[in-house]
Amino acid sequence: MPREDHVERTDSLVAEYPVNFHKRNMIDRLFTFGFLGHDLFFGVLSRHLLLVKRFLLAISYLVLLAFFLPTLASFQRDFGEMAGNLLIVILFLSPLSALFRMPLLLVLMGLRRELGILMGCLALVHGIGYLAPPSFLWGTGQSLFQVSGFVWEKGIAAGIIGLVLILPLLLTSNTFSVRLLGGKSWKRLHRLAYPAFFFIVFHRFFMGQSAQSIEPFLEVLFLFGSYSVAKLLAWKPAILPGLQENIVKMGVRYRRYRTEQAR
Repeated sequence: MPREDHVERTDSLVAEYPVNFHKRNMIDRLFTFGFLGHDLFFGVLSRHLLLVKRFLLAISYLVLLAFFLPTLASFQRDFGEMAGNLLIVILFLSPLSALFRMPLLLVLMGLRRELGILMGCLALVHGIGYLAPPSFLWGTGQSLFQVSGFVWEKGIAAGIIGLVLILPLLLTSNTFSVRLLGGKSWKRLHRLAYPAFFFIVFHRFFMGQSAQSIEPFLEVLFLFGSYSVAKLLAWKPAILPGLQENIVKMGVRYRRYRTEQAR
């Protein structure tokens, strides 16, 4: 649906709702409660956006320093989980913000660079920590490839490929690289996030796979399915008119809520 038709349909739906729509039933009250939380979070984040960016960068540098801690092995798996989750959040932000146009999502879009740096640092410490732990660097331990009986499992291979794809994204997540490469070339380079997402999801699948559980398979199915639908709807929302109608109605509810709050 063209953007003009989308706006016209939204305006027509606004007229269908009574002025006090959010007081009609429990569902409307739940929406109002959600909008209150949204606006509260949006207000805090937008007022302190620069501080949040600096905080995320500081956390990223601390993560890199964690590589040298003797207790790295106790939390490096968690670093990998957090890196994968952050990459998922970063990739979903773009289609979701295009679909819902909520202020909070648009502000979070402005944090993608800092979130990407944090994700890259977490992935780097996670991956290098397994391949060449600090004990190997100090000459008192072995790298993963030196361990007796090491084999190239599918999960390890997928993780290494994902890490290799993430590294150039981490190294070029700065203004200097944008100016050096040019905007178009920089954007093309950062499309590596899509194959990185593919390999990291399969890394998680193979590393978590077991004969007794179908959860890793369901996670892969859900992530690829939901992301494909989100991207498709952001590109061509009219392809699923029923879902598009509900998304438009949620936007209408928010506009009505804002109108009521302004009175």
